[in-house]
Amino acid sequence: MSKNIKQKLFQGCLAALVALSTTLIPIVASADTTTAPNTYTRIGGADQYATAALMAQKGWPETADNVVLSAGMNYALVDALAAGPLAAKLQAPILLTDGGDSLNSFAKAELQRLKPQKVYITSGTAVIKPPVINELIAMNITPVPLGGYDQYETSVNIAKELAAQGADISRVILAAGWLSPADALSVAPIAAAQEMPILTTTQGQLPASVKTYLESIKAQVRDSYVVGGSAVVSDTVMGQLPGKVSRCSGLNKYDTNVQILKNFAQDYRNDQVYVANGETLVDALAGVPLAAASGAPFVLVNQQLENATKNFVKLSLSTAKMVALGGEAVVPSAGINTLASNVSYSMDNAKVGSPDAAKPLKIMNTVQISGDNIILENADLEYSVYVKGNNVTLSNLNALGTVFVDPGDNGSATLNGVTAAKIVILSGAKDSIHLNNTIADILTIDSGSEVRVESTGTTSIGSTVARSFSIIDVIGGSVGEVTILSAPGRSPIVELRGTFTQPVVLNNHAQVHLSASAVITDLIANGKASLTVDLGAKVTNFDNQGNTVVITGSGKEAIPAGSTSGGSTQTPPVQSPTTPTTPTTPSVPTSVTLSKLRVITDPANSLGTFKNGAKIDMSGLQDSVNVLGFAMTVDQDCTLQFKVLNDTQNISLRADREKVVTIGDLVIGAEIPEGINMGNLRSIYSTKKVQGKLIIDGKTVGNLTVTLEL
Repeated sequence: MSKNIKQKLFQGCLAALVALSTTLIPIVASADTTTAPNTYTRIGGADQYATAALMAQKGWPETADNVVLSAGMNYALVDALAAGPLAAKLQAPILLTDGGDSLNSFAKAELQRLKPQKVYITSGTAVIKPPVINELIAMNITPVPLGGYDQYETSVNIAKELAAQGADISRVILAAGWLSPADALSVAPIAAAQEMPILTTTQGQLPASVKTYLESIKAQVRDSYVVGGSAVVSDTVMGQLPGKVSRCSGLNKYDTNVQILKNFAQDYRNDQVYVANGETLVDALAGVPLAAASGAPFVLVNQQLENATKNFVKLSLSTAKMVALGGEAVVPSAGINTLASNVSYSMDNAKVGSPDAAKPLKIMNTVQISGDNIILENADLEYSVYVKGNNVTLSNLNALGTVFVDPGDNGSATLNGVTAAKIVILSGAKDSIHLNNTIADILTIDSGSEVRVESTGTTSIGSTVARSFSIIDVIGGSVGEVTILSAPGRSPIVELRGTFTQPVVLNNHAQVHLSASAVITDLIANGKASLTVDLGAKVTNFDNQGNTVVITGSGKEAIPAGSTSGGSTQTPPVQSPTTPTTPTTPSVPTSVTLSKLRVITDPANSLGTFKNGAKIDMSGLQDSVNVLGFAMTVDQDCTLQFKVLNDTQNISLRADREKVVTIGDLVIGAEIPEGINMGNLRSIYSTKKVQGKLIIDGKTVGNLTVTLEL
């Protein structure tokens, strides 16, 4: 490791990714001579109970305040299908137990390791029996029963608990219970990441418990989604749902899975995929909160891979990081190999493709470019291309699928004369991604680092979705309608530069910075948002849709007064210091308290807790000890922001939820799961101060300061 890289890691070193269990085995996908190998991870135990325990070990290597306990028997499967969103909200693993009079041995061992304060139980006492409850109490764990009279009431109880934990229940999912549980599993990690409850129903009649609950929340529900066709959820049932109602369905459970992934494409990230069996669903249940933590979707497979699934994955999803949920008998390697296979270009400075633009090279598989300074030109791609190398140029390239751009947080890429269905930006530097004379239906910016995406020439994008810290700079061409998204615990700041001739739409809690060069024809707020406007920015039409939008900055007068839908005040009121005025917008907390600071070393040890600002004496640790990171807790939802060399990193923190911030969080693209050993730290520093800001709605409300005495 070079000194420069070490310095970059340690200057941002608040944590390191905890090493995976040795049972999480990297597997090389087999390939023919024209196809490069790829890797994936399999999480699979002897049975569903062991598999759930392995997932808990992967996602929660230390302790967890909360655990969700579900029944692992096939007949009780539906009770657990609705539990994923609650588990994700609680940052809790899902463990499975059987129908006996004591805890399953795998579940008990994990509970002893995790040391939770509460266990949320998703079945009634007829399924998870009273002696099991008593066993939990004897372990000094508080049981929280959520089981209802039937599966439908259980789903309602889970939804109520999700709301009690602070979820914004503005979107709900309705799925068939026993009739088609695979549909609920398909949507579960997406619903979990977006804090949407999953309610269950019969085919022809909305159960009374579900109907009563929906009636009680109808005023706050904006969207209702039915998963599955009318054969499993009738149009009559669908007609009783509140808000805007839509259906996701296909020809069978696997096609329905594909349709769900298409319809909810804005609600999951594109850098990781979990693969689950669509027949034996129980192995995948515990994977829902694990997938939700990284915003990853589920792809359902059978023993034979469906063509619709294969084509969708290879056209639309990144297969660079795949996780199989279950053993070989559950998720066969043959299907994973088909999804993950690719043509690879790894030699730096290579120029590949066809020398003749009139005779493009035809590539019939997914392409992966891992070398630096590679030029791929004059090529027609049957599927997608994943750009992992730095300073890669794609020129005169047609891809039927997606161009994934992931050069690292200091990397760059140029797309010149590229035509693709989608372009997905996963990383890059602040002046890094150049789209020139490029055409795509959809551009998605979902980067772990603050990235600048530049449109020049005749670039024509149908629509753009930004859901990460980014700069969108339209120098030439068009990026179409721009939608700025937030997700629970994630409200990125998006800066707009240049001319936007189509609407710019802000969703709930979006944070937008209009630079001096920004010229926007239509600005629409679909939810509460904040807007910083530089002097010189121009906005022709502004519609806040009745939502509160806080507008600040030297150019805030550029935002037209009023709203076509009669919304509330757009700028913070100017108040006299002697005349109290009731504010029209919720106030930002004046401070955030950071506590329970711990240094994590080696897989199972920690130092602390320490107070914010403390000097932490690590001089007694041997050089071989790995520093895996820091854990911390804040009392308000906020963003932790700090500098890694010249780059700004932002990490979402949730109120009263311990957060382990990893080196993977800080240094996107760095694969260092083993942590940083003390010897390497001492080779650069004797004492190191780590500092960061705590931010809410663009305002600094606290600071993190830690001094490491090495």
